Amino acid sequence: MAQKIPRSMSFRVCVYSSEEEGYFIAHCLELDVLGEDENVEGALDNLLEVIETQIESCQTYNAQILFPAPDSIWQKYNKAKKAKRRISGELMDRVIRNANKRLGRKMPEIDYIVGTKEVPQECLAGH
Repeated sequence: MAQKIPRSMSFRVCVYSSEEEGYFIAHCLELDVLGEDENVEGALDNLLEVIETQIESCQTYNAQILFPAPDSIWQKYNKAKKAKRRISGELMDRVIRNANKRLGRKMPEIDYIVGTKEVPQECLAGH
């Protein structure tokens, strides 16, 4: 039996930028998955695809859905949130609206997106 995703579930995202490398990483903290692109919107859109795939796979195989990011990442997120380093409301609204349109059904939403210039070492395995 596939797991049901609660509609009230929401995800928190941290966006890291690497100016010298010219890319952005969007990191979903509840699932510990990443999306990457050369701009913030692309990284968030790629992350949403990964989230959708992760949820569908977990539902198909009745596997655990939540795999939280390491504590160090949550600390970075909380620090950025406290400092009010939120991405622009317009960008966030557009990303969420496009995700809901693409998914075509009610899925968990992105709750809050913060930005930081430091890319954590845990996110650099593929670079």
